[in-house]
Amino acid sequence: MGRESRCPVSHDGERAEARALLELDELIVRAPFRLKVPRREITSARAEGAALIVEWPGGSVELELGEPEALRWATEIAHPRTPAEKLGVRAGQRVLLVGPLDDGELVGAGTRVEQGPADVVFVAIDAAADLERIAALRGEIARDGAIWTIRRKGSAEVTEAMVIAAGRAAGLTDIKIARISATHTGMKFVIPLAER
Repeated sequence: MGRESRCPVSHDGERAEARALLELDELIVRAPFRLKVPRREITSARAEGAALIVEWPGGSVELELGEPEALRWATEIAHPRTPAEKLGVRAGQRVLLVGPLDDGELVGAGTRVEQGPADVVFVAIDAAADLERIAALRGEIARDGAIWTIRRKGSAEVTEAMVIAAGRAAGLTDIKIARISATHTGMKFVIPLAER
């Protein structure tokens, strides 16, 4: 759900083409640099023309993203969106949480946590048995609502393929995958347009 670009990068006197990712909690620059900078450690992020210059106590990096994109990245670093905002949760929406979830991260300001019909349902999928919750929750969402399944990354017990199969078996369409945190990932399901 973050930003991504393949661009010229300058770091420690080296310059090379690299893949840069701005994630929820870190800036990543892939080979040849292999940088992972936690966002909480970034002391400065500014756009200078087409370049984004990011500084932290351990150094600095310059990403040549292009003029409008450098400004977007700098603004996002300075004013990060919450996980709820990245997942499309807006003020005034009705939100339902099912299972052990961190409501402080998933529920945005001005939303209401209550029973359906919910605009957004977040459901924890920690074990294969939890997949049955998806079908049970289909009737709990508003016609244009969504179900976000939240599962641990790399789980052998509950794979991405299993979640997709359970959602489709419930008559839902999978439309998005998002990084929720360093340990969890989310998948968004909606009622197919033809059935709304």
